[in-house]
Amino acid sequence: MPRRTKRKTLARGVYRDGHSIEIRVMVGGVLYTKRLPPDLTTQEAIAERRRLKARADTESPPPARHTLAFDVPRYLKLHKHQASYKNKRAILNHWIAELRETGRHRITADHVQHARVRWLAEKVAPKTINHRVAVLRHLYMTLDGPKATTPCDTIEPLHVPKTPIRRVSDATILAVDRTLQLREANPPGRPYDGAKTRARFRVLVSTGRRPSEVMRAQPGDVDLENRVWVVRDGKGGWSPGLYLNDDMRAAWTLFVQAHAWGKYNTGSFAVALRNAGWPKDVRPYNARHTTWITAVERGADMADVQTGAGHAQLATTRIYTGIRDSRMQRLSETLEGRFAGFPVATDSGDRHKP
Repeated sequence: MPRRTKRKTLARGVYRDGHSIEIRVMVGGVLYTKRLPPDLTTQEAIAERRRLKARADTESPPPARHTLAFDVPRYLKLHKHQASYKNKRAILNHWIAELRETGRHRITADHVQHARVRWLAEKVAPKTINHRVAVLRHLYMTLDGPKATTPCDTIEPLHVPKTPIRRVSDATILAVDRTLQLREANPPGRPYDGAKTRARFRVLVSTGRRPSEVMRAQPGDVDLENRVWVVRDGKGGWSPGLYLNDDMRAAWTLFVQAHAWGKYNTGSFAVALRNAGWPKDVRPYNARHTTWITAVERGADMADVQTGAGHAQLATTRIYTGIRDSRMQRLSETLEGRFAGFPVATDSGDRHKP
């Protein structure tokens, strides 16, 4: 039996495994795939995917009226201006693949339940499945009215286990930064935008802001002379701006010099950091958690941390409470001495006698 190798994402809809490159296109709920030789460059594979999509657009049959596939474009047209448009389109393509020929008003809770079971069998995360159900519900409420009955109304969300926050030490962060500098001076054989990677890394670990917010930043948002970054906030939060301390200012100076503005592939970014020493089992996003836990432990007010992190709800900020040098530490210290540190038992001869 051939050895299975992990699939690597090269670009949207372009994947490489140990044997070949696969391109995938979803049009109208129908999946089109094609295998390519493994020696093709990423740009060549992207060009092949464009050709496959053009062919799929002409071959895909028009959906029947009043089916989900017919109504999804109506829904998406109303949300094209939103940042979540592409995500909603991808999610609804999964529903179309499941229920393409079913009339939208004939879809029942059983259809939704069976789709969830299939996705769980495919190892789709419960949180992702819950989000898919929420988007389907929103489609019905948008097209039929906010009080419309939907097939998702009686569906209980799947349990999503809480993921413990993993901190990354400052020493580890500095070690990763040093390795990135060395790689920038001696880049690997493949194309490597080391300065941009290091600049984005420095901004993320020093400011504690989201990757999406770094991607949205424009040159006019960052004033290095006055040490201010006006953050284009995400996830419904709000920020009056972030004052740039010396570390943040140095990070943004490199960012401007490297011209690291705009979107980047977070998957490739994570691979570059892990190759530079970032812990394999910790998401680079946890740098954000580490930043705000450190702020709380150093005495920052929770309301200020909420504003700095760009949280819409204070309850979200409380996950950054931290343990050491915090209220949680003081809580445990109030119980100090109850058991005298659990002294070690000695054989002193005063055993209990029957």
